[in-house]
Amino acid sequence: MIDRDREWLEDGGERLPVARSEIVNSWRRSQSCGVNPDDVSMVEGEVQLETKIARTAIPVLEAMADILREGRTSLLLSAPDGTMVWRWCDDSSLRGLLDRRSAVVGTRWNEDIVGTNGLGTALETVRPILIHGDDHFCEALHGFTCAGAPIRHPVTGRVAGVLSVTTLVEHTSPLMGPTLLKLAREIEAELYSGSTLRERELLHHFLAEQRRGANAIVAVNEDVVIANKTGAQLKFDRRELWDHVESGLRGGFEDEIHLPDEAGAVRVRTIEHAGAVVGLVIVAESSEPAQPTPRRAVTDRNEAGAGRRPRWSELAALLRASAEGCDRLLVTGESGVGKRTLLHETFATAERPLTELDCVTVEEVGSRRWLAAARSVLVDDPAPLVVVSHLEMLSASVCRGLGSILDQVDRQGESLAVAATWTPSDTDPGSALRALIDRFATEPFEVPPLRQRPDDVLRRLVDQGPGVPVLSRKAAARTRLHPWPGNHRQLEEFRRWLCRQNRTVVDVGDLPPSWSLDAGAIRLTPIQAAEADTIAKALRANHGNKAAAASELGISRSSLYRKLEAYRLR
Repeated sequence: MIDRDREWLEDGGERLPVARSEIVNSWRRSQSCGVNPDDVSMVEGEVQLETKIARTAIPVLEAMADILREGRTSLLLSAPDGTMVWRWCDDSSLRGLLDRRSAVVGTRWNEDIVGTNGLGTALETVRPILIHGDDHFCEALHGFTCAGAPIRHPVTGRVAGVLSVTTLVEHTSPLMGPTLLKLAREIEAELYSGSTLRERELLHHFLAEQRRGANAIVAVNEDVVIANKTGAQLKFDRRELWDHVESGLRGGFEDEIHLPDEAGAVRVRTIEHAGAVVGLVIVAESSEPAQPTPRRAVTDRNEAGAGRRPRWSELAALLRASAEGCDRLLVTGESGVGKRTLLHETFATAERPLTELDCVTVEEVGSRRWLAAARSVLVDDPAPLVVVSHLEMLSASVCRGLGSILDQVDRQGESLAVAATWTPSDTDPGSALRALIDRFATEPFEVPPLRQRPDDVLRRLVDQGPGVPVLSRKAAARTRLHPWPGNHRQLEEFRRWLCRQNRTVVDVGDLPPSWSLDAGAIRLTPIQAAEADTIAKALRANHGNKAAAASELGISRSSLYRKLEAYRLR
């Protein structure tokens, strides 16, 4: 912390700090744990390289490390207990500084030991975070910028480890954020691929019961337990239940059992795969009103980036489950993925119409009239469901005005009353918009982009009717691989292009010429695609000036030229 912020914290926080709220909260936690802000006090942990996260993540990170060469960055990986289990650093000067700050394998970087830092704070909050310079609680770490992100196991939802991209403050680059998140998603994908069929069957049956609206759900086998919040409170002996399976319990078994402190019926049934019992599902239908279904189990599958992303036909059920138990919900995703359409298709009915407030119209009607309309449908004469679309279009003053109105909406405990859509960008949303976003559910629902839903692409393009060309097998495969940067807008334009073609079958060679320019990007890994996107944005922001773009990205011009050639951005 810098001196004025340390004084503010020691004085009890009676004036506004200059740091972000998540940083201030981390400082408070660090202070309450007695962390010394003047020096790094290290605690050694137990390094286990045979753990699942180490076996899975380290090969992925080593394969990707070449991309970070000459970027003067390092990769750090910690176990769920905060112990650093792996470090990669290609820059000798940075490596020496990390050694002097004890950022070495075998040390624990929990927030209650080291204070605010990329590994520990991401582990504490279970959210990605950027710690820049004097955001660190300990002054000895002020020279570093660290981006940290938790890695969740895509089946159990538990934190399997934390990944951090670390560099010196003067070498901070906008590539750090997307690089980190793409690496974390790659590791989660590998975790899913390495999951056993038994674990996947457990998750499948758990989600199926959750979509049915069951109150308490637990799916178990001999090694894994998946439960929602209410299910985690059920009192039963998992080992005793599984003994029945090992003693010869056959598939197709379903019965009611009695559990202590449970007034309602508790059902247990077998999960089968390939003719064998691979798990059990326990479902309690309590006589008490059903508790809200935790959104975490749904959004973990939506965020994990592992395995198959849900199709459009499945998103409505996932969104409905995500909205259970909360009166406000934030829907995010890239531009054009269909956030508003999904909200309309999921919640709008004749009995419960949906009222939309489009932030795009603020400039057209004026901020006062727009805020007055918002107050009318949210507070004065509340509509059953209000959707505030395009939050990213609001100015800071209108964000503050809308936030004040939302503070007067009091429908706690009822069904979903306010939903909003937000398209994140690479730039900081600003304190006013961030404060507005914080008024919605803590776990936003993310609509995956089309490039992660190739089945939806083909479904939109087939069966167009008589006279419309069909795609050949190779063209269909090429269409599935297309990145669709404009999502549904670009897909609709391509559909119109397809309708204009005067041929019966469209082959891969007949596809739009611009697609050939994307061919190189299609073969990129997710982290390479993120880096290519960031470089392209830097070039556009600097009007094609490569020297200025290289300076902004924090890389040498020779490195930029090499990447431009590799990513076909010339």
